[in-house]
Amino acid sequence: MKEIKSLILRITERCNLKCAYCYAADSGCSLVDMSADTAIRAVELCCPKGGSLRIQFTGGEPLLNMEAMEAVHAFGRATNRRLSLAVQTNGTLLTKENCRKLAAMNCAVGVSLDGMQSTNRLRRFPDDTPCFDAVVQGIRNLGDCGKRCNLTTVVTSTNAKDLGKLPDLALWLGNVSGVGLDLFRPLGRGSAQNLTPTEADLHNGLAELIRKTKEIQSVGIPLRLRELERIKKRIACNGRGDIYCYAQTEQSLCVDAAGNCWPCSSLAGKNGYLLGNIRSGLPEMFCVTALLKPTDTCKKCSAFAYCAGGCPAGRTALGGEPDPMTCVMNRILLEEFKL
Repeated sequence: MKEIKSLILRITERCNLKCAYCYAADSGCSLVDMSADTAIRAVELCCPKGGSLRIQFTGGEPLLNMEAMEAVHAFGRATNRRLSLAVQTNGTLLTKENCRKLAAMNCAVGVSLDGMQSTNRLRRFPDDTPCFDAVVQGIRNLGDCGKRCNLTTVVTSTNAKDLGKLPDLALWLGNVSGVGLDLFRPLGRGSAQNLTPTEADLHNGLAELIRKTKEIQSVGIPLRLRELERIKKRIACNGRGDIYCYAQTEQSLCVDAAGNCWPCSSLAGKNGYLLGNIRSGLPEMFCVTALLKPTDTCKKCSAFAYCAGGCPAGRTALGGEPDPMTCVMNRILLEEFKL
């Protein structure tokens, strides 16, 4: 068994939003919260005393189970485990109290936000009211606690052409360090939606996003675009290897509320990817790792050295083949480096 470097704790399947494209929805996982005992058991198995481990809390909406997060933090401190904590949240539950707790745990925060007002309209409360104002207030509450965050934007037909407005949104919010993009995947609730952006909209929106980000960086504001940073790292190592993420190297583990284990959160509940249960010890992952390897189609591509085939979980929705829109996005990014 290889050393686990990234543990994803899916601490609840409940959510207070009903986003149109949610890949986690209808995953087959139980709509319950993870107990503190299960969370601690996962950390104990993945990280020896005195060791270090990166932990991401996700869901559902993880802030609905703040108790599990606090239990993990307390366990790490009590047992001399160096835990690097992060949470991916929809931002609506970033109350002043929750922000103070996150600051006390030194927990990094990622907030899901697709843009200003109308471009964020796929992210809504169950009664169909918009969530934008609540998310903005949550990010400002973080700022009041001295914490910054990163934005994660799902790129759909609704917002692709307006991606260039994200840096303006980040500056307006005031405490955003970076922006990351997740292309729409037809999984979960999104499997019934036709939300794939057109190539033209993606090209124009992404080109403007890159231009605006570089413009902001040129005046000394360190706003990062995750996708550009990833390619820079690949270039720095001369594009060696075909690994995109730890799930492909058996060094990533996702544990859901019931203690079931998966290679990553995006594959939780998917047939053929269940590894076992944390109550039985750490599972062997070689049985599914081969399914996450890049395809021959990817390996033959001239851009492969710099994209490594993209997110393997994203390919599962397309029978293992690369997502054409991911390829488009990578080609646009590589144009910035004349590659």
